Amino acid sequence: MQRTLLVLLVGLGLGALGGAVFGWLVPIQDVSTGFYELHPNYKADYTVMVGAAYAADGDWDKAQARLGRLAEPDPATYVVTLAEQYIAEGRNPNDIRNLVAMAVRFGYTTPPMQLYISPPDSEQ
Repeated sequence: MQRTLLVLLVGLGLGALGGAVFGWLVPIQDVSTGFYELHPNYKADYTVMVGAAYAADGDWDKAQARLGRLAEPDPATYVVTLAEQYIAEGRNPNDIRNLVAMAVRFGYTTPPMQLYISPPDSEQ
């Protein structure tokens, strides 16, 4: 029993020592990627988050800069297509409204979007 425990402890010690030496000697490689390399589902999630941020702060310049990180050739078309896809799939209405708000800001409205366009605030 003591021999088994000794062998186990020596093995763990050697493994820890080997791991530490390997970690010090092998250089770290940068494996970061750009937004343009994201999977389409993650691009869509990011675009929805940009829409939520735009709905919260109304900063159109910041929203455009964030969408620009996706490196889409035509961000407006991408947002319109994504909004229509979310409408067709029956996704979260708040996400759809945020996407539609960005599409409208880009100057695009389509028939499926009409239900999600917020009326302008009326002054009293």
